[in-house]
Amino acid sequence: MADYRTETVVTPELPATAMTPLERLLLSHVFDEEEWSDGVFFSTWNSPSELISPMADELRTALEASRNVESRFTDHITGLLEQFDATDEIERGLNIEIDLTTQVGGWPEVLQDILRRSDAIEEIIVWAAFTCSKMRADGFGGSVMRITKAAIQYSSTTDMLERMWNEQPAQPTTESGGHETRGRLESIAVSAGWDSFTLLLLISRWLDHNRQTEGLAVYLDGLASAEGE
Repeated sequence: MADYRTETVVTPELPATAMTPLERLLLSHVFDEEEWSDGVFFSTWNSPSELISPMADELRTALEASRNVESRFTDHITGLLEQFDATDEIERGLNIEIDLTTQVGGWPEVLQDILRRSDAIEEIIVWAAFTCSKMRADGFGGSVMRITKAAIQYSSTTDMLERMWNEQPAQPTTESGGHETRGRLESIAVSAGWDSFTLLLLISRWLDHNRQTEGLAVYLDGLASAEGE
């Protein structure tokens, strides 16, 4: 069976002081976390979790410690805890399931709430690689998500391909046969007082600097071969 994964990293590291206990608890169930010198690094080799199950007591403690900070998740988590408390103790277990795909928002919105309060971070970028344990046509690709205080932007490799399909790339014109470009270069050379050797040398230097020499050489060699035939 093929194992599909979305390997993900969140950049930059987030200062521990920038997160409320509730936000850090939620993110720690979505991603793996590591304490680095610059902050907390969130990533996952598998896929970000969108259905998490923290311990009820742990969630309650984190919520109470975060009530003094505005968050779009406070009321939602409060409601889940109230439902949990109203359920028979034998039936409810020890954990609370939290669906991070509801209208309240998911982990991107958690990250955005952190960003909105931070003066040290201008944006959060989430990089993802779509991989598969077997070679599958639908198993590979990637995405990037850019989170700012004002918006959450997302684009995948599928989105990029669709844009390519919808674009109408301009086809190179051969109507002038190169005469217009030659005329422009010769005009520049005349103004600068360069002879044809100097002009060719300068063009060669530009090709070398921009690593275009090989492409032009292959093109000219092909033309020469065609004429020789």
